[in-house]
Amino acid sequence: MQQNKAFLAVLIGLLSFFISTQLFAQADVIEKRKKLMKSNSAANKALKKAFAMEDYATVEAKAKVIVENAAMILDLFPKGSTGEDSRANPEIWEKWDEFGKKVAALNGAANALANEAMNSQDMMKVGPKMKALGASCGSCHKPFRGPRKKKK
Repeated sequence: MQQNKAFLAVLIGLLSFFISTQLFAQADVIEKRKKLMKSNSAANKALKKAFAMEDYATVEAKAKVIVENAAMILDLFPKGSTGEDSRANPEIWEKWDEFGKKVAALNGAANALANEAMNSQDMMKVGPKMKALGASCGSCHKPFRGPRKKKK
């Protein structure tokens, strides 16, 4: 009987440890994801300013930031990584293939913008690539990002 109680106590302890480490890991991935998305937002704002100033070197550099970030997005959305601090819509995991295609499209649009800015340095050619990048961001945010959480 004493062995059963000891076994049960150890089992409960291990389960508690496992659950708490999973919660911390989930919170960590959400924070990393938020940081990456804020980086994309900052890059996008800088892109718009640089484009308006015809600063193609900065357009290229900021587009490459988004390319690098896009390569990490899927890893930052492990199944079920939601929480109070996350705006991730559960449909991400229900429609994982569609989500993956949108991330690939983001990567492609940012890459195309970087290349066009570097090669042509022509507003008439870079402009449509800027619009395509913006559309790519929106095509993912609309179905897969939930509303802002109200601050308490």
